[in-house]
Amino acid sequence: MTKNYGLPYMGSKNRIATQLIQVLPSATTFVDLFAGGCAMTHAAMESGKYKQFLANDITDMPQLFDRAIRGEYKNEKRWIDRETFQRLKTQDPYVRSVWSFGNRGKEYLYSKEIEPWKRTIHHARVYGDYSRLKEFGIISDGSREDIRKHHDEYKEKYAAWYLRVVMASDKEFNELRKNLKLQQETTSEELRQYLCDALKDSGLTQAEVQRRLGTQMTGHYFGRSQWEFPTREYYKQMQSFMPKLTQDYDEVVGLKVLLDCVANLESLGSLQSLQSLQSLESLQRLTITQGSYDAVSLPDDAVVYCDPPYKGTRGYGFTFDHEAFYAWLRKQNRPIFVSEYNMPDDFECIFEVKHISKLSGTTKNAVTERLFLRKSQVAAYRKSIESNLFALFNT
Repeated sequence: MTKNYGLPYMGSKNRIATQLIQVLPSATTFVDLFAGGCAMTHAAMESGKYKQFLANDITDMPQLFDRAIRGEYKNEKRWIDRETFQRLKTQDPYVRSVWSFGNRGKEYLYSKEIEPWKRTIHHARVYGDYSRLKEFGIISDGSREDIRKHHDEYKEKYAAWYLRVVMASDKEFNELRKNLKLQQETTSEELRQYLCDALKDSGLTQAEVQRRLGTQMTGHYFGRSQWEFPTREYYKQMQSFMPKLTQDYDEVVGLKVLLDCVANLESLGSLQSLQSLQSLESLQRLTITQGSYDAVSLPDDAVVYCDPPYKGTRGYGFTFDHEAFYAWLRKQNRPIFVSEYNMPDDFECIFEVKHISKLSGTTKNAVTERLFLRKSQVAAYRKSIESNLFALFNT
């Protein structure tokens, strides 16, 4: 099971935090200048490479991280509805982070159409209350396994309940139908592109795929006219000779809103996993600050890591001046390690890793994360890494 680091947060390094920490030098202090959800701070605290930790961000997310590792959310079981989210998001970083779409702190986590289903699953799994499931005509324990097994049946029953109980007017029903049609069109194009990318990567032609499958449907799989996604059987066959089709069939084309029924509980789980840091006696060694990266007083003998908003990305809720950041980096005498996709020519990539990133609600995409350092500092960095490895193997 993959280790969860830090809090749910847009752009989190949770999935690659361990790898990044491994390539960073040892030091007395680990400084996380753009800490966000503190995934890198969390990984550094468990690595044994550092004695002190400084987590800074322009938001109040590090304070939420600090509260979590002090046990404040150990027994957190609340269901946060749409109205409560709107009321508390400006004052409660937990509500703003865990219960917002994409953990961006803006919109509520669930659409109006799916919120009743999510609430029902939450009550079933957290409180052991299955009464709402019975209202839908569903006998289930709300587990992910059961929902996967019966998702078509449950989808129909929930949709029937929603239209019968929630839809109060023809206007609302027509608006819902319009939104679902738009969502379907968007999703279809993403899934079609997912198949086309895999076809290109395989080096095969549509005709060759058609021969292997023994079906005349491949034109519908890769073309826009009368587009269809392959059946489960054909998709599994395609996976055997199209390596880029890495995703499970249910995760790609199954009823995503049902298959991800415990998304909010996974977020809660990531908060609860931070309790382990208490046993490391790390609390006294963690300093939390809130402010701009260039206002932080950097201690001596520190590894300084930066994970700024990536150039060309949106959704953080504020504008970031990348040119000013580059200028600040060039003034620093110490090495500053920066995560980005690309950097100016006077910076060199010293490490890169590919990982799967969620592209949308229905597909995933492989991205290459890179770690950069100013070219003038790379030689000294490599020498320090070699010295550490020598010391490690000779102890």
